[in-house]
Amino acid sequence: MLPFNVTESGVLIIQLRADLDIAHRAAAAWAIEGCLAAHRSAPLMLELSDAPLGTSAVSTVVRTHRMCRTAGVQLAVVATAAETRRALEAQTGAEGLVIQPTRSLAATALSAAPTPVAAAA
Repeated sequence: MLPFNVTESGVLIIQLRADLDIAHRAAAAWAIEGCLAAHRSAPLMLELSDAPLGTSAVSTVVRTHRMCRTAGVQLAVVATAAETRRALEAQTGAEGLVIQPTRSLAATALSAAPTPVAAAA
């Protein structure tokens, strides 16, 4: 199970290990999907640990981004390491993933962003 909490303003914060291994990637994605379903339409902040970003973690972030876009849920990723932010930006390109170095900047980005419209399945 992934550690998570919900802030007073309704933002769902899920902590994801940046060094997530392949054996736990599917379980992490399933847990994130369950949290999204339980907290429908709550903005999501995915907070990565300071460890170097592994390919399984990148895959999980990209999958979470896709899930949120499909569900019409706002997403911001917190990655304190500049190298991690660059790696994620390279993987997601111009797909609109918000990546911030701190929780407070991510929260500001979530509050300032318009609520996305759910994509057709």
